[in-house]
Amino acid sequence: MSPAAPARGTTPDSTTAGHRWAEAVAVASARTRHELPQATSARDVRYRSDDPSLDRLWLALGEVADPELPISLVDLGLVYDIRLHGTCAEVDLTFTATACPCMGFIRFDIDERLRREAGIEQVQINEVWSPAWNVQRMTEHGRTLLRSYGVAS
Repeated sequence: MSPAAPARGTTPDSTTAGHRWAEAVAVASARTRHELPQATSARDVRYRSDDPSLDRLWLALGEVADPELPISLVDLGLVYDIRLHGTCAEVDLTFTATACPCMGFIRFDIDERLRREAGIEQVQINEVWSPAWNVQRMTEHGRTLLRSYGVAS
């Protein structure tokens, strides 16, 4: 009997420990995930596309919140770029710090959300560290949200 395939959106690993890690991330992510509704504010021109196929992916990622704050990854400026290659969405992503404890959750949430989009069967996430993230990458909407929660930006 062959082992069951990993749940859609998980990162399969050839080792038992790797598979258990992916399952643990999926369970923890489900507990901490809080999707955001579509933004009602004006969208930052840096994080949208005139190509409707790409723009729908930007909008989808605008619903993925940081696991620790109710603000989208896009509004935080963590998503540097999105490309579409057939049925594969390729995302350039950074983090606020190299030791961010939520890296696995964020990767999982991006993968899971984009795979819900029609025609997306695979998600490739590239970690980008240059240019380094800074608060200038945040949208004005993101800064307003953080200030409303008492966080200076």
